[in-house]
Amino acid sequence: MKTPFLRTFLGLLMQIALLLRDPRPRPKVVDLGIGWVCGPYPKTVTSALEWLGLRQQDWTADYRLFSQDQWGGDDLSVPVFRQVLAAEGPTRAPVILAQDDTLLRKSGKRTFGTTFARDPLSPPFHVNLVRGQRFVQASLLRQPRGVDHPWRAIPLSFDLAPTLKVPRRASEAEQTAVKELRKKHRLSVVALAQLGRWREQLDQVPGGRERWLLDAVDGSYANRTFLRDLPSRTHVVARFRKDAKLRAYLPPDQRRGARKYGEPLLTPAEYLRLETLPWQAMPVWIAGQWRALHYKLVESVCWPKATKDRPLRLILIQAAGYRLRAGSKLLYREPAFLITTDLTAPVVELIAAYLGRWEIEVNFRDEKTLIGVGQAQVRQPDSVERTPQFLVACYGALLWAQLQVFGDQRTEAFEVLPRWRNQKPVRPSTRDLLRLLQKEAAGYVPLSKVGGGQKESMMRN
Repeated sequence: MKTPFLRTFLGLLMQIALLLRDPRPRPKVVDLGIGWVCGPYPKTVTSALEWLGLRQQDWTADYRLFSQDQWGGDDLSVPVFRQVLAAEGPTRAPVILAQDDTLLRKSGKRTFGTTFARDPLSPPFHVNLVRGQRFVQASLLRQPRGVDHPWRAIPLSFDLAPTLKVPRRASEAEQTAVKELRKKHRLSVVALAQLGRWREQLDQVPGGRERWLLDAVDGSYANRTFLRDLPSRTHVVARFRKDAKLRAYLPPDQRRGARKYGEPLLTPAEYLRLETLPWQAMPVWIAGQWRALHYKLVESVCWPKATKDRPLRLILIQAAGYRLRAGSKLLYREPAFLITTDLTAPVVELIAAYLGRWEIEVNFRDEKTLIGVGQAQVRQPDSVERTPQFLVACYGALLWAQLQVFGDQRTEAFEVLPRWRNQKPVRPSTRDLLRLLQKEAAGYVPLSKVGGGQKESMMRN
C-alpha cells in the first residue's frame, strides 16, 4: 500500500514524465527518479536500475533517455514551481529566488564541460586547482511555517556553464569564434538567462504578471553583465563590495548637458563608520531563535560602473557578535554590504530574503553528498548536462512532497532520534526523507514490469 509521502512523490515524478512529448520513455522517468533517489552509492544509472531489479534487462533505452530524448532541464521543475505558487493562493507578495554556482568535481579529462577551476575549499593563502564542471542553480525560497521557522529552498534549475576550450592548432578565426562563444557561457550570462526563463514561467501562472520576482545572489553576480539587463518586474538584492565608488542619484529633470549623476558619495565601508548615519534594529529568526540585527540604509545611490544612472539602495549590516562558549570573549564576524534595485519594499523583507539565500548552500551540500548529483558515469554531452538536472528536479520534488505531507515538521513517521540528540530538530533533514522513502518504496514495482493497460492508467492518474 502506498503511503501519502510515497504517493505524493510518485505523483510529482509522473507529472515530470508527462512533460516528455514522446509517451514511450515516460515510465522510465518515474522508475529512474525513484530508483536514483533510493538506490545505493555511487548514485549512477546502474545503481538505480539494480535497485529497481532490472539488472538482467537491456539498459540501452535508460541511457538513451538522457542522450537522445528531447526535453529541457527547466521543464522538469515547472510542475513543482506551479504547485508551490498555487498553494500560496491569491497574493501579490513577491516570489523569492536564490541563485548561485557550484563546482562538480570530475576526474575524466575529456568529459564535456570539464576544466580546471579554483577549489572553493582551499585556504586563502594557498589556492588549489581542481578539475570539475560549473553549474548555476536557481532555487525557490519560502518559509512554510511562518517567519519564526527556517527557510526552505526548493531547487528549480541546474544549468551547465562550461568553459569552452580553444582547439589545438586552431586558426585565428576559430580562436576568435571560441572566445566570443565563451562569453555566452559566463556564470553571470547563464544566471541572467536562467532568471529570465523563470520570469516567463511566473507570467504564465494565474496572477503571476502582477507579482514581482526578487532574486537573492552573492557578490559574484553584482556586476555590469548581470544587473544591467534584468527581466521586467524583477529585482535583485546582492552582496556588495565595500570599496565601490558611488554617486548620488540625480533626477532627470535636474540633469544639465551630459551630467547624469549627483555628487560623489562615500564608499560602503566609509558609510559603515559614519556616526551621523543612524543604526536601525530589526528582529530576525536565525539558528532557532529571534536575534537583533542592526543595519544602516542609504537611499538613492548610483553605481556608474555597473548600473549607470539607475537608482539603488545600499544596506549595511553590522557584524554579528558571537561567543565560542558561555562566558568567553565576544568575537565578531565581517560586516555585510548589500545593494538592491528594489526601492519600495521594506528593508526588513529584503534582508530576510538575503539571509534565506543560505538555504541554496544547503541544497548544494545535500545534492552532492546525499542525492549524488555529479556521480553519474556518462560521457555524451547531452547526458552530462541532463543527468544532474534530472537528479536536482527529483530532489526538488522530494522537498515539495514533504512540505505537502508533513508541513516541514519532523513527525512520528520518521525514525526515532538517537539518544544523544538532546534537541528535537525543527524540520526533517534530507537524510530523514531518504530513509523514509527507501522504507516505504521497498516493494516498489517498476512500471516497465507492469502491463500495458495498467501502465497507461497509472500514468494518466
